[in-house]
Amino acid sequence: MNDMEIVLRGLNEKAAAKGSVVVTNDGMVVAADMRKEIRKDIIGALSSFLISATDRCLRQGEIGHFGRMVMTATHGKVIIQSLHEFFLVVVVDQFADMELALEAVTVAGAKLRELTHIRI
Repeated sequence: MNDMEIVLRGLNEKAAAKGSVVVTNDGMVVAADMRKEIRKDIIGALSSFLISATDRCLRQGEIGHFGRMVMTATHGKVIIQSLHEFFLVVVVDQFADMELALEAVTVAGAKLRELTHIRI
């Protein structure tokens, strides 16, 4: 297990998440800690579409850059947090404590930003 996967595992435990992934803006999965029943490739593809569409709308509306998005569905919620060059995607149960989940995403996001930052 690499450093990113350790952060994702801790995030999943704190947020009671079904899983979490780090993806590129085009949906490529960089690291993941997901339950077996959740396909990380599908989460990556969904994230890519949502990130692209949201970013385009924000630019057209001159609102600013993408920071975080929460999508609520019938059987769960998806949190997408910008890590600048990458995105953290977390899948939680529909009954999840969102205050706790968002706090865990913020903490994990800061750790992952450090791990994904390329120093020259």
